[in-house]
Amino acid sequence: MKSKKFFFEKFSNKFIFIGIISILFFKIIFYFLTNFNFLNISLGGGSDANYYHSYAIGNVDIATTIWPEILRYFYSIELYSRDFFSFILFFISILVIPYLTVKITGLNGFEEQKYTFTLFFIITLYPTLLYYSTDIYRDIFMIFIYLFILFLIKNLFFSPIIVNKLAILLLIIPLIYLLYKLREYLGMSILLSFLFLGINFNKNRLLIFSILYLLILFLLNYAGFFSSITEYREGFEETGGGSTIGLSFSNPILFIPNLILSFLAQMFGLYVTNIFSLIIFIVESVPFIMCFFYVIKNIKYQDAFVRYLLLFFIIYASVWVIGNDNVGTAVRLRMFNYFAIYICAFYIMHKKNIIRNNKEDLCK
Repeated sequence: MKSKKFFFEKFSNKFIFIGIISILFFKIIFYFLTNFNFLNISLGGGSDANYYHSYAIGNVDIATTIWPEILRYFYSIELYSRDFFSFILFFISILVIPYLTVKITGLNGFEEQKYTFTLFFIITLYPTLLYYSTDIYRDIFMIFIYLFILFLIKNLFFSPIIVNKLAILLLIIPLIYLLYKLREYLGMSILLSFLFLGINFNKNRLLIFSILYLLILFLLNYAGFFSSITEYREGFEETGGGSTIGLSFSNPILFIPNLILSFLAQMFGLYVTNIFSLIIFIVESVPFIMCFFYVIKNIKYQDAFVRYLLLFFIIYASVWVIGNDNVGTAVRLRMFNYFAIYICAFYIMHKKNIIRNNKEDLCK
């Protein structure tokens, strides 16, 4: 009996490739239009590129993260240019990030061309990635470091040579620290995910784990462990705005239902208020949702790397889904979750291909 085809398998490789080239062409035009101020688009989460530039050239003296300090360092040695750094980040977003994502999955570019093109297409199409590549935002740099860490972690898990593992560890540690300095709970989530690798997911246990995890979060919130995070969330309600969801965690009894609603609204993009958020949902969230359920359906193909990515997804999401109440901010925070699931899905597809090919070889 033939297995059910994934949604993209009905399209030809040529069609997907033309789609990638077309989107890249559009992104280049979009980049230059925004840089020459012909377009001004906001996702509602606030623009801090002007602040980063002001700090870099010395007009502001308070650094919120290490990113403006990095820019100021380059300014101090006369190697800083806002346009140049913006272009470098844009180049990383349109070519380096899609390539690195495909590389992590292990897809063979020639033998698994359709999978490779499809994943490249999904990343290339990603609208939030495009938006944050048009200026000196830290997000593109963070995604790049994050993906490079995942590439090293995968090699750490599967390298049979102890010396190689130690060398990889020596490289991973400072990179995780750098990511921690860029966004503290992101770096901590990458680190904490190693502690729970003994958990073995399967379809029967997923529901049990989900219920237990929600109960643990409920008890931690009831005990006041999330007070600083929930207080930060209340700030979104005070400022208001069209992209604020309006879910409060002030009542501990309603913590679980509000957490589920917050997850659905922010992670799955189900809080649609206008045509722009609808486009974001269709182009950005729908591919993620399909990959998410594909991973759940094929959870039996997990290994240490897939478990690590899923654990990261849960831990990192737990922090920002509780602490954030703004959809505009959610689209930038969830990029790391989306990439984790994309990698999981196509990594599993690659693994299933290997198993299928091995069976066919044995039958010959």
